[in-house]
Amino acid sequence: MAWVRLSDDFYDHPKFQRVGALGVALWAEGLAWSNRNLTDGRIPRNVARRLIDFEDVVDMVVNSLGNAVTNGGGNPAGNPENHAVAASVLRQSTIIGLVDARLWLEAPDGYVIHDYLDYQKSAEQIHSERDKNAARQRAFKERRKRASGASPAPEEPPADGSSNEPSNDSSNGVTDTGTHGPVTDAPNPNPNTSLSYEREGDSPGSEIPDDTPTRDDVEQACAALANAIEANGSKRPTITKTWRREARLLIDRDGRSLDQVLTAIAWCQADTFWRGNVLSMPKLRAKYDQLRLAAQRQSPPPRPQSTGPGYDPNTGTDLFDRAMERAKARDAAAAAAEGGAP
Repeated sequence: MAWVRLSDDFYDHPKFQRVGALGVALWAEGLAWSNRNLTDGRIPRNVARRLIDFEDVVDMVVNSLGNAVTNGGGNPAGNPENHAVAASVLRQSTIIGLVDARLWLEAPDGYVIHDYLDYQKSAEQIHSERDKNAARQRAFKERRKRASGASPAPEEPPADGSSNEPSNDSSNGVTDTGTHGPVTDAPNPNPNTSLSYEREGDSPGSEIPDDTPTRDDVEQACAALANAIEANGSKRPTITKTWRREARLLIDRDGRSLDQVLTAIAWCQADTFWRGNVLSMPKLRAKYDQLRLAAQRQSPPPRPQSTGPGYDPNTGTDLFDRAMERAKARDAAAAAAEGGAP
Protein backbone atom coordinates (compact mmCIF):
# COMPACT_ATOMS: atom_id res chain seq x y z
CA MET A 1 0.00 0.00 0.00
CA ALA A 2 1.25 3.50 -0.85
CA TRP A 3 0.22 6.82 0.68
CA VAL A 4 -0.29 10.21 -0.97
CA ARG A 5 0.95 13.48 0.47
CA LEU A 6 -1.54 16.30 0.93
CA SER A 7 -1.08 19.61 2.68
CA ASP A 8 -3.73 20.12 5.35
CA ASP A 9 -4.67 23.46 3.79
CA PHE A 10 -4.65 22.43 0.10
CA TYR A 11 -8.36 23.17 -0.32
CA ASP A 12 -7.79 26.87 0.48
CA HIS A 13 -5.90 27.35 -2.78
CA PRO A 14 -7.91 29.39 -5.34
CA LYS A 15 -7.67 26.56 -7.86
CA PHE A 16 -9.64 24.21 -5.60
CA GLN A 17 -12.18 26.90 -4.81
CA ARG A 18 -12.79 27.21 -8.55
CA VAL A 19 -13.53 23.52 -9.15
CA GLY A 20 -15.93 23.00 -6.24
CA ALA A 21 -16.53 19.96 -4.07
CA LEU A 22 -16.87 17.46 -6.93
CA GLY A 23 -13.70 18.77 -8.55
CA VAL A 24 -11.78 18.39 -5.30
CA ALA A 25 -13.15 14.86 -4.87
CA LEU A 26 -12.23 13.83 -8.42
CA TRP A 27 -8.76 15.37 -8.09
CA ALA A 28 -8.13 13.50 -4.81
CA GLU A 29 -9.40 10.23 -6.30
CA GLY A 30 -7.11 10.69 -9.28
CA LEU A 31 -4.17 11.38 -6.97
CA ALA A 32 -4.81 8.18 -5.03
CA TRP A 33 -5.36 6.11 -8.20
CA SER A 34 -2.12 7.31 -9.78
CA ASN A 35 -0.13 6.67 -6.61
CA ARG A 36 -1.55 3.17 -6.19
CA ASN A 37 -0.94 2.26 -9.82
CA LEU A 38 2.47 4.02 -9.98
CA THR A 39 1.69 6.06 -13.11
CA ASP A 40 3.60 9.20 -12.01
CA GLY A 41 0.49 11.34 -12.21
CA ARG A 42 -0.93 10.04 -15.49
CA ILE A 43 -4.63 9.11 -15.55
CA PRO A 44 -6.10 7.42 -18.67
CA ARG A 45 -9.22 9.05 -20.02
CA ASN A 46 -11.48 6.06 -19.36
CA VAL A 47 -10.21 5.84 -15.76
CA ALA A 48 -10.83 9.55 -15.15
CA ARG A 49 -14.46 9.07 -16.20
CA ARG A 50 -15.15 6.27 -13.72
CA LEU A 51 -13.25 7.43 -10.62
CA ILE A 52 -16.43 8.99 -9.21
CA ASP A 53 -19.87 7.42 -9.67
CA PHE A 54 -21.63 10.53 -10.95
CA GLU A 55 -24.80 8.49 -11.56
CA ASP A 56 -25.06 7.93 -7.82
CA VAL A 57 -24.48 11.65 -7.22
CA VAL A 58 -27.40 12.53 -9.50
CA ASP A 59 -29.61 9.82 -7.99
CA MET A 60 -28.87 11.10 -4.50
CA VAL A 61 -29.73 14.68 -5.45
CA VAL A 62 -32.95 13.68 -7.22
CA ASN A 63 -34.07 11.44 -4.38
CA SER A 64 -33.31 14.19 -1.86
CA LEU A 65 -35.41 16.71 -3.74
CA GLY A 66 -38.21 14.18 -4.12
CA ASN A 67 -41.28 15.11 -6.10
CA ALA A 68 -40.07 18.66 -6.70
CA VAL A 69 -37.79 17.47 -9.51
CA THR A 70 -39.82 14.59 -10.91
CA ASN A 71 -42.52 14.65 -13.54
CA GLY A 72 -45.21 15.14 -10.92
CA GLY A 73 -46.06 11.47 -10.82
CA GLY A 74 -44.84 10.92 -7.29
CA ASN A 75 -41.84 8.87 -8.36
CA PRO A 76 -38.69 10.20 -6.65
CA ALA A 77 -36.49 7.98 -8.79
CA GLY A 78 -37.47 9.78 -12.00
CA ASN A 79 -36.27 8.60 -15.39
CA PRO A 80 -33.03 6.57 -15.24
CA GLU A 81 -32.03 7.67 -18.74
CA ASN A 82 -32.38 11.34 -17.74
CA HIS A 83 -30.28 10.65 -14.66
CA ALA A 84 -27.55 9.07 -16.75
CA VAL A 85 -27.52 12.00 -19.19
CA ALA A 86 -27.28 14.43 -16.28
CA ALA A 87 -24.46 12.34 -14.78
CA SER A 88 -22.58 12.40 -18.10
CA VAL A 89 -22.86 16.19 -18.31
CA LEU A 90 -21.80 16.58 -14.67
CA ARG A 91 -18.83 14.26 -15.18
CA GLN A 92 -17.60 16.13 -18.25
CA SER A 93 -18.03 19.56 -16.67
CA THR A 94 -16.09 18.45 -13.58
CA ILE A 95 -13.20 17.17 -15.70
CA ILE A 96 -13.19 20.35 -17.80
CA GLY A 97 -13.11 22.37 -14.57
CA LEU A 98 -9.98 20.55 -13.40
CA VAL A 99 -8.30 21.17 -16.76
CA ASP A 100 -9.31 24.85 -16.83
CA ALA A 101 -7.90 25.29 -13.31
CA ARG A 102 -4.70 23.52 -14.44
CA LEU A 103 -5.00 20.94 -11.69
CA TRP A 104 -5.06 18.40 -14.53
CA LEU A 105 -3.20 18.81 -17.80
CA GLU A 106 -4.54 17.22 -20.96
CA ALA A 107 -2.44 14.47 -22.54
CA PRO A 108 -2.93 12.38 -25.72
CA ASP A 109 -4.22 9.39 -23.74
CA GLY A 110 -5.87 11.21 -20.86
CA TYR A 111 -4.68 13.62 -18.19
CA VAL A 112 -1.62 14.40 -16.04
CA ILE A 113 -1.86 15.71 -12.47
CA HIS A 114 -0.09 19.07 -12.37
CA ASP A 115 3.18 19.05 -10.37
CA TYR A 116 2.56 15.46 -9.26
CA LEU A 117 6.24 14.53 -8.89
CA ASP A 118 6.97 17.70 -6.92
CA TYR A 119 5.03 16.28 -3.98
CA GLN A 120 4.65 12.52 -4.55
CA LYS A 121 7.29 9.83 -4.91
CA SER A 122 7.90 8.51 -8.38
CA ALA A 123 7.27 4.92 -9.37
CA GLU A 124 11.02 4.39 -9.58
CA GLN A 125 11.53 5.60 -6.00
CA ILE A 126 8.72 3.44 -4.64
CA HIS A 127 9.98 0.33 -6.45
CA SER A 128 13.49 0.97 -5.12
CA GLU A 129 12.30 1.34 -1.53
CA ARG A 130 10.15 -1.77 -1.79
CA ASP A 131 13.10 -3.74 -3.12
CA LYS A 132 15.23 -2.55 -0.19
CA ASN A 133 12.51 -3.53 2.30
CA ALA A 134 12.19 -6.94 0.69
CA ALA A 135 15.96 -7.41 0.91
CA ARG A 136 15.89 -6.55 4.63
CA GLN A 137 13.12 -9.08 5.16
CA ARG A 138 15.09 -11.78 3.36
CA ALA A 139 18.22 -10.97 5.36
CA PHE A 140 16.30 -11.15 8.63
CA LYS A 141 14.77 -14.53 7.74
CA GLU A 142 18.19 -15.84 6.79
CA ARG A 143 19.66 -14.71 10.12
CA ARG A 144 16.77 -16.31 11.99
CA LYS A 145 17.24 -19.53 10.05
CA ARG A 146 20.93 -19.68 10.94
CA ALA A 147 20.20 -18.97 14.60
CA SER A 148 17.30 -21.41 14.91
CA GLY A 149 19.56 -24.29 15.97
CA ALA A 150 21.01 -22.37 18.95
CA SER A 151 17.92 -20.64 20.43
CA PRO A 152 14.12 -20.52 20.05
CA ALA A 153 12.86 -18.71 16.98
CA PRO A 154 12.38 -15.01 17.73
CA GLU A 155 9.23 -13.06 17.03
CA GLU A 156 8.58 -11.76 13.51
CA PRO A 157 9.93 -8.23 12.92
CA PRO A 158 7.61 -5.33 12.10
CA ALA A 159 6.30 -5.24 8.53
CA ASP A 160 8.58 -2.35 7.63
CA GLY A 161 11.68 -4.48 8.29
CA SER A 162 13.04 -2.02 10.86
CA SER A 163 14.53 -4.58 13.27
CA ASN A 164 18.16 -5.52 12.68
CA GLU A 165 18.64 -8.60 14.85
CA PRO A 166 16.24 -11.21 16.24
CA SER A 167 16.99 -10.19 19.84
CA ASN A 168 16.88 -6.38 19.64
CA ASP A 169 13.55 -6.14 21.54
CA SER A 170 14.54 -2.99 23.40
CA SER A 171 15.49 -1.14 20.24
CA ASN A 172 12.44 -1.73 18.06
CA GLY A 173 9.81 -1.64 20.81
CA VAL A 174 7.81 -4.47 19.28
CA THR A 175 8.08 -6.99 22.11
CA ASP A 176 7.97 -6.84 25.88
CA THR A 177 9.63 -10.10 26.90
CA GLY A 178 9.58 -9.22 30.59
CA THR A 179 5.78 -9.08 30.81
CA HIS A 180 3.32 -10.07 28.13
CA GLY A 181 5.37 -11.07 25.08
CA PRO A 182 4.41 -9.63 21.69
CA VAL A 183 2.82 -6.20 21.64
CA THR A 184 0.33 -5.19 18.93
CA ASP A 185 2.04 -3.38 16.07
CA ALA A 186 1.57 0.37 15.87
CA PRO A 187 0.15 1.86 12.64
CA ASN A 188 2.70 1.65 9.86
CA PRO A 189 4.44 5.06 9.64
CA ASN A 190 6.13 4.37 6.32
CA PRO A 191 3.73 5.01 3.41
CA ASN A 192 5.77 2.88 1.01
CA THR A 193 6.29 -0.34 2.94
CA SER A 194 4.34 -3.49 2.28
CA LEU A 195 1.87 -4.55 4.96
CA SER A 196 0.76 -8.13 5.46
CA TYR A 197 -2.62 -7.68 3.79
CA GLU A 198 -0.99 -6.15 0.71
CA ARG A 199 1.33 -9.12 0.34
CA GLU A 200 -1.73 -11.35 0.47
CA GLY A 201 -3.56 -9.28 -2.15
CA ASP A 202 -6.38 -8.22 0.19
CA SER A 203 -5.85 -4.49 0.69
CA PRO A 204 -8.90 -2.19 0.63
CA GLY A 205 -9.77 -1.24 -2.94
CA SER A 206 -7.23 -3.67 -4.34
CA GLU A 207 -7.61 -4.74 -7.94
CA ILE A 208 -5.37 -7.75 -7.53
CA PRO A 209 -7.03 -10.70 -9.33
CA ASP A 210 -8.52 -13.34 -7.11
CA ASP A 211 -7.38 -16.79 -8.22
CA THR A 212 -9.21 -18.67 -5.45
CA PRO A 213 -11.76 -21.14 -6.88
CA THR A 214 -15.30 -20.07 -6.18
CA ARG A 215 -18.90 -20.92 -7.09
CA ASP A 216 -19.78 -21.82 -10.66
CA ASP A 217 -22.73 -19.41 -10.83
CA VAL A 218 -20.59 -16.50 -9.68
CA GLU A 219 -17.86 -17.39 -12.15
CA GLN A 220 -20.37 -17.65 -15.01
CA ALA A 221 -21.84 -14.25 -14.22
CA CYS A 222 -18.46 -12.54 -13.97
CA ALA A 223 -17.14 -14.17 -17.13
CA ALA A 224 -20.30 -13.28 -19.06
CA LEU A 225 -20.00 -9.60 -18.18
CA ALA A 226 -16.26 -9.46 -18.91
CA ASN A 227 -16.80 -11.23 -22.27
CA ALA A 228 -19.62 -8.86 -23.23
CA ILE A 229 -17.63 -5.74 -22.33
CA GLU A 230 -14.68 -7.01 -24.37
CA ALA A 231 -16.97 -7.90 -27.30
CA ASN A 232 -18.20 -4.28 -27.35
CA GLY A 233 -14.66 -3.09 -28.06
CA SER A 234 -13.59 -2.11 -24.54
CA LYS A 235 -10.52 -3.43 -22.76
CA ARG A 236 -11.36 -6.69 -21.02
CA PRO A 237 -11.81 -5.95 -17.31
CA THR A 238 -10.04 -7.94 -14.62
CA ILE A 239 -12.31 -10.21 -12.59
CA THR A 240 -11.42 -9.27 -9.03
CA LYS A 241 -12.52 -10.21 -5.54
CA THR A 242 -14.88 -7.23 -5.67
CA TRP A 243 -16.51 -8.56 -8.83
CA ARG A 244 -17.04 -11.98 -7.28
CA ARG A 245 -18.38 -10.55 -4.05
CA GLU A 246 -20.91 -8.33 -5.85
CA ALA A 247 -22.03 -11.19 -8.11
CA ARG A 248 -22.54 -13.42 -5.09
CA LEU A 249 -24.54 -10.72 -3.29
CA LEU A 250 -26.62 -10.08 -6.40
CA ILE A 251 -27.59 -13.75 -6.43
CA ASP A 252 -27.79 -14.52 -2.72
CA ARG A 253 -28.83 -11.28 -1.03
CA ASP A 254 -30.78 -9.62 -3.85
CA GLY A 255 -32.50 -12.87 -4.83
CA ARG A 256 -31.63 -12.82 -8.54
CA SER A 257 -31.23 -16.12 -10.31
CA LEU A 258 -28.22 -16.81 -12.51
CA ASP A 259 -30.49 -16.68 -15.59
CA GLN A 260 -31.77 -13.27 -14.56
CA VAL A 261 -28.23 -11.98 -14.06
CA LEU A 262 -27.10 -13.33 -17.43
CA THR A 263 -30.19 -11.80 -19.05
CA ALA A 264 -29.44 -8.43 -17.46
CA ILE A 265 -25.86 -8.63 -18.76
CA ALA A 266 -26.94 -9.51 -22.29
CA TRP A 267 -29.63 -6.81 -22.33
CA CYS A 268 -27.53 -3.94 -21.02
CA GLN A 269 -24.50 -4.77 -23.16
CA ALA A 270 -26.72 -4.92 -26.26
CA ASP A 271 -28.26 -1.54 -25.46
CA THR A 272 -26.34 1.41 -26.92
CA PHE A 273 -27.06 3.58 -23.89
CA TRP A 274 -26.49 1.14 -21.01
CA ARG A 275 -23.38 -0.57 -22.40
CA GLY A 276 -21.39 2.57 -21.65
CA ASN A 277 -22.72 2.82 -18.10
CA VAL A 278 -22.38 -0.78 -16.91
CA LEU A 279 -18.71 -1.72 -17.13
CA SER A 280 -18.27 -3.69 -13.91
CA MET A 281 -20.08 -6.18 -11.70
CA PRO A 282 -20.55 -3.64 -8.86
CA LYS A 283 -22.20 -1.28 -11.34
CA LEU A 284 -24.43 -4.07 -12.69
CA ARG A 285 -25.65 -4.83 -9.19
CA ALA A 286 -26.20 -1.16 -8.37
CA LYS A 287 -28.15 -0.53 -11.58
CA TYR A 288 -30.02 -3.85 -11.83
CA ASP A 289 -33.43 -2.43 -10.95
CA GLN A 290 -32.98 0.47 -13.35
CA LEU A 291 -32.14 -2.00 -16.10
CA ARG A 292 -35.23 -4.02 -15.23
CA LEU A 293 -37.40 -0.89 -15.46
CA ALA A 294 -35.80 0.09 -18.76
CA ALA A 295 -36.66 -3.35 -20.16
CA GLN A 296 -40.16 -3.01 -18.76
CA ARG A 297 -40.78 0.17 -20.74
CA GLN A 298 -40.11 -1.76 -23.96
CA SER A 299 -43.04 -4.11 -23.38
CA PRO A 300 -46.78 -3.96 -22.52
CA PRO A 301 -47.74 -3.75 -18.82
CA PRO A 302 -47.56 -7.16 -17.09
CA ARG A 303 -50.57 -9.13 -16.00
CA PRO A 304 -51.63 -8.96 -12.33
CA GLN A 305 -48.87 -10.37 -10.19
CA SER A 306 -48.62 -11.84 -6.73
CA THR A 307 -45.01 -12.86 -6.11
CA GLY A 308 -42.88 -9.98 -7.29
CA PRO A 309 -42.48 -7.23 -9.92
CA GLY A 310 -43.37 -8.57 -13.35
CA TYR A 311 -43.56 -12.20 -12.23
CA ASP A 312 -45.81 -14.47 -14.28
CA PRO A 313 -46.94 -17.52 -12.24
CA ASN A 314 -48.07 -19.31 -15.40
CA THR A 315 -44.65 -19.34 -17.03
CA GLY A 316 -42.38 -18.91 -14.02
CA THR A 317 -40.58 -15.97 -15.67
CA ASP A 318 -40.45 -12.29 -14.88
CA LEU A 319 -40.83 -9.26 -17.10
CA PHE A 320 -37.10 -8.82 -17.54
CA ASP A 321 -36.76 -12.31 -19.01
CA ARG A 322 -39.68 -11.84 -21.38
CA ALA A 323 -38.40 -8.44 -22.53
CA MET A 324 -35.04 -9.99 -23.33
CA GLU A 325 -36.64 -12.76 -25.36
CA ARG A 326 -38.59 -10.21 -27.40
CA ALA A 327 -35.44 -8.18 -27.98
CA LYS A 328 -33.62 -11.30 -29.21
CA ALA A 329 -36.52 -12.12 -31.54
CA ARG A 330 -36.49 -8.59 -33.01
CA ASP A 331 -32.73 -8.76 -33.56
CA ALA A 332 -33.04 -12.15 -35.25
CA ALA A 333 -35.80 -10.87 -37.53
CA ALA A 334 -33.78 -7.77 -38.46
CA ALA A 335 -30.70 -9.91 -39.19
CA ALA A 336 -32.77 -12.25 -41.39
CA ALA A 337 -34.24 -9.30 -43.27
CA GLU A 338 -30.82 -7.83 -43.93
CA GLY A 339 -29.51 -11.19 -45.10
CA GLY A 340 -32.36 -11.57 -47.56
CA ALA A 341 -32.04 -8.10 -49.06
CA PRO A 342 -30.69 -7.93 -52.65
